[in-house]
Order: sequence, then structure tokens, then C-alpha cells
Amino acid sequence: MVLFAAVEAAVFHSGFYALFVKPDSSAGKVVSTLYNESKREIRSTKQVLTVGDSRMSFRPKAAHEHTAGSGYSFANIMVPGSTPRIWYYMLREADPARNRYSAIVIPIDDYDDDDWEDLANRPADFHYLAPLLRLSDTFEFTFSFTKWPLRWEALRTVLLRGWAYQQDFQALLSDGPERMAAIKWVREQSAQAVYNYVYSDHGLKGLRVDFSKGIIHYPEGLTEAQREVIRANLLRPAGGRTGQRAAYRRKWFGKIVEYYRGSRTKLLVLRAPRGPFVRPDLAIDDAASSVRDMARRGDILLMNEKLFDELERPEMYGDGVHLNGPGSLRFTELIADEALRLLGPAAPTAGQFTR
Repeated sequence: MVLFAAVEAAVFHSGFYALFVKPDSSAGKVVSTLYNESKREIRSTKQVLTVGDSRMSFRPKAAHEHTAGSGYSFANIMVPGSTPRIWYYMLREADPARNRYSAIVIPIDDYDDDDWEDLANRPADFHYLAPLLRLSDTFEFTFSFTKWPLRWEALRTVLLRGWAYQQDFQALLSDGPERMAAIKWVREQSAQAVYNYVYSDHGLKGLRVDFSKGIIHYPEGLTEAQREVIRANLLRPAGGRTGQRAAYRRKWFGKIVEYYRGSRTKLLVLRAPRGPFVRPDLAIDDAASSVRDMARRGDILLMNEKLFDELERPEMYGDGVHLNGPGSLRFTELIADEALRLLGPAAPTAGQFTR
């Protein structure tokens, strides 16, 4: 037992194994994203960081070009499939002294609390968070899940980190050389590749939706998988208002608020573009919603709720969820402009911002 505990602590709890986790796994994406951010060259004291899942298609390079001479610099630690619970732990890792950023930009599906997905009991979060959890997180992380089977899994993820890495470690034994090459590429080239990434201009022109009948008319050339993404986003059942989503947001947005309380960092929350069409059942405008309540208390700043209305049309989307090249470019410009409006002018900084 003593030997097991010693190996567990030295290899898995120390962060050593996280250096070798598969780069394209959930945990690997978190590790590589945070590694790149930690190595990013800082050329301004006015740093704006965006977080989010794959829908947060903010492009720092375009933001720097759009705001040249403003004195602000931008970065994005988006991880596909991540959630507010994951964002809290990522921010804690990226900014341990709570003084790196002037602002954190956080996306949200809607300012209302629609319970269409149970984020509190999302098993995928275990895989993302294995590299970031600490023993001191045991109680809070475990009981952030409301179902006992998931609480036991959460407890095991924190205490028995080797168990959480079990499949990844087994894969490492068979793909060691290939993985080392992939890790080398991530460390040396992925930051520049992400910064210079070229988005597709493919759009959904011709897409039409009859919400009353639940019928979608698709443009030609889409695969069945692409049609399913559109269908799932536009025609999913409404979730109602049970208070579940509100409680989750108060928990994890609240954790981010408390983490930065007393620091110079401002928290800017945006309502992300909702898709190539806006579902009619989303127009609730709940004045007592969780994020609006946080804004009234001064904990967060809400970006203009109508800011991205111009993007909610088929031409700006590559599928039912993600913006295409023109959409992401305009999305970036709107965020940068709104962030600068809320934060105020900064002292101009000479030179261009580059990786």
C-alpha cells in the first residue's frame, strides 16, 4: 500500500504523467492548450483571454490586426467539449497569481437558464480534468455532481489519478514513439499552427427551417452527419426551467467570480451566437436568470445581448453549431470591439503582437 501510494503520488499526482498524455485526448487538449498559453510571449500589460468550447471561434491574430495600436493583446484557451466547470480549473492553472489578465471573456448559450442539458452530471468532465485536479479539490469536485455513481467516479478521479489515466497509459505502452513525436510537434509548432489557422469559408446558404412543422430543408452537398448536427441543434426539445441550469451556473460562474474577486481582472460574459437560425422557444428574456443576477451584483459584465444577432444566419455557419471563416472573423471583431468598450482605452504599445 505504501509503495502504491508513493508511485501514485510521484507519477500521477505530481503532474509528471500529464506531460505524456495523448495530445488529441480530452486531457491532452487541456494540457497542450494551457502549455501554449504559459509559453505565449506577453507584449502588453492589457491581456484579454477568451475561454470556451469549440463554438468560441475567437481568432487572436485577427483581433490583434483589428485592434492594432489599442494597447491590448488577446489569447484564446478554447477546448472543444469543455464546460464552465472545466473553465474554472483551467483558469486557476493558467493564472495562479490572478494578475495575468485584464479581462476574461466567457461565453454562455443564453442569458436565460434553459435546462436542456444536465451539465452538473456530465461524465466527460472527468477526462478533461484529470491533469488539473488537486487533493484539496476532493470534497468540492466530488459533490459538484448530484448523482451518487458519478460522485464515486469523481472521488476516484481525484484520489486515484492513475485509474483516471488507465486507458491512456495502456495506449502509451503500444504507441510510445508515435506519441512522443506528436507531443514534440505540439510543444514546438501547435501554438503557431493554431494562431495562423485558416477557417473554411463554406456556409449553409439555402438552409431553411419550418419550426412549426419541425422540417429542415438542407442545402445540397451535406453529409448525413452534417445534417444530424444541424437537426440536433435546431430541433432539440426545449428543456424548460427546473432551476438545474441556474444552480450549475451559480456554482461554476460563481467559482470564477470568487477566484478573481479583489483582483484587477474583469469578467466579461457574452451570449454566443445561437446558430444559423434562432429557435423561437429561446426568446424567454428571464430578468431573474443566474447571469443577469450576477451582473446586477457587479460580479460580471454582460456584453450586449444583441451583439451577435447579425451572425445568426446560414451564410455565417459551417454547420449547425460552428461559425465558418467569415462568421468567426466577424465574431472576433465584435468581441474585441465590445471588450475594449467595456474595459476602456489602454496605453498604446509599439509593434505588432505575434506568437
